[in-house]
Amino acid sequence: MFSSITATLGQLTDPRLRNPIIVSVLGSIAAILLLGAAVWYVLDWFSFFGGWMDDAAAWVASLIVIVLGILFFPGASNAISSLFLDSVCNAVEAKHYPGLGPSRPQPFVETVLEGLKFLGITVLVNIVLLPVYLLAPGLNLVVFYGANGYLLGREFFEMVAMRRLTPAEAKELRKRKAGSVFVSGVLIAAVMTIPVLNFAGPVIATAFMLHRFERLRNDMKK
Repeated sequence: MFSSITATLGQLTDPRLRNPIIVSVLGSIAAILLLGAAVWYVLDWFSFFGGWMDDAAAWVASLIVIVLGILFFPGASNAISSLFLDSVCNAVEAKHYPGLGPSRPQPFVETVLEGLKFLGITVLVNIVLLPVYLLAPGLNLVVFYGANGYLLGREFFEMVAMRRLTPAEAKELRKRKAGSVFVSGVLIAAVMTIPVLNFAGPVIATAFMLHRFERLRNDMKK
């Protein structure tokens, strides 16, 4: 696990990752701005109190944007990462796994649609768990990182694995290494909640999970 982290962080200055990081940062900012704009629009539409109550609503909107941003971002990261999956994986493989050969072809539209589907699932799960997040201090962190760790670990692992394995093989390997995949997902979820670093989170998550996949796949061969 530690070697995968150091290898990932050590390659972030690689020129081949420059464009994916730019796309990741811009996509992350756009996702947050769109969410914020939507919340502001809804509250502005209901701004009929007048005076200080409208000002209070503005502060409430700010809090809602922050909370929803935290809940929304892990899922959005997967959708964003689908835009540059091959670019990141090719850069990592060229440096660390040069003998792998070409990956299995995956339709770009299919990859993006899978990312959007995961975004919807993640947002739905976090909305369902919102009462726990708001009403159970301490437990809320365990539930948040547990739920998102599972979801992110599963999706990022299978997304990377299916470049080298069939969908059935990728799912089978994930299930057999469920504990390691879950811990990897929790680490990814943690990165997604660190301000500034989370803008490059999709690139970091993709590269990190590729290292984990190759390590787990090699362990199965022994």
